[in-house]
Amino acid sequence: MQAHQNPTHHTIVSLLTLTLCSLALWGTGCNSSEQTEYRQYSEQVDAKSPAEEETTDNAPDQVASVEQQQSEPAPETITQTSAVKPAKPLPTETSPKPDAAPAELKSSSQPATDDSLPLVAQRPDPSRRALTKEEQQAATQEPREVKILIKNKSFRHISPGNALQVSYDDIDLLKVMNMEPVTPEAPQLMPQWLKDLDGKRIRIRGFMYPPFQQSGNEYFLLARDNQICCFGKNPKIYDLFPVVLKDGVTTDYILNRPFDVVGVFHIKAETIDGELERIYLIDDAIVIDQ
Repeated sequence: MQAHQNPTHHTIVSLLTLTLCSLALWGTGCNSSEQTEYRQYSEQVDAKSPAEEETTDNAPDQVASVEQQQSEPAPETITQTSAVKPAKPLPTETSPKPDAAPAELKSSSQPATDDSLPLVAQRPDPSRRALTKEEQQAATQEPREVKILIKNKSFRHISPGNALQVSYDDIDLLKVMNMEPVTPEAPQLMPQWLKDLDGKRIRIRGFMYPPFQQSGNEYFLLARDNQICCFGKNPKIYDLFPVVLKDGVTTDYILNRPFDVVGVFHIKAETIDGELERIYLIDDAIVIDQ
């Protein structure tokens, strides 16, 4: 009857009992979990050692120091780089040895000789002319005794202009008067028939020595043969002489082919610095290329 009369008292007691049991169970459940693990993790995250804190605090300074070191090369590296010198390029030409003979040095310094014939006229140099065996023997001997070998000679007239037909043999001073070498006194020592050709119009056949241009030549050198003209041999003084064409007349270069020249023949020794340069000349000439 009391229970029914005091229902509130029993209800409060029951609620307190349930609450205490629940608290006991809740505490047991929390205590049964690995509290140490949670504590250690939180301590590791939140709590830092003094050394770690110092490292963390100095991290920006360390990063700046590392960047500075990377931007500035180390002293050793700079020293090694400055000490290394670039290798010198190898010389393209080997210098002659000190003990080389003077003749060897001279031959090595001279350029190779090109024997090909240039197409440009050159002043003949008798000292460079290829000599025959007879001429080589004569060069080692004293000058020949001048004597008239052909005492008389006649020429026939030929057109155009009633010119005298003359050949290179007729004006060869070695064959005519045994003269070798030719001296400036040659005109005075010539036979009379040869002297009489001076001032006469003659016709003579020869080859054109390479002129300075291919066409429009008013002047050229007439050579005895194409050995002189095309192979660069220097002729004797009477084997090559100038030809001056008539006023207003020109000629093209005639390559390696004989032709006739008709003009006035002159005998006159001309010297330069005491050396005989020429002895014959033809002027007022025309070219007959047939």
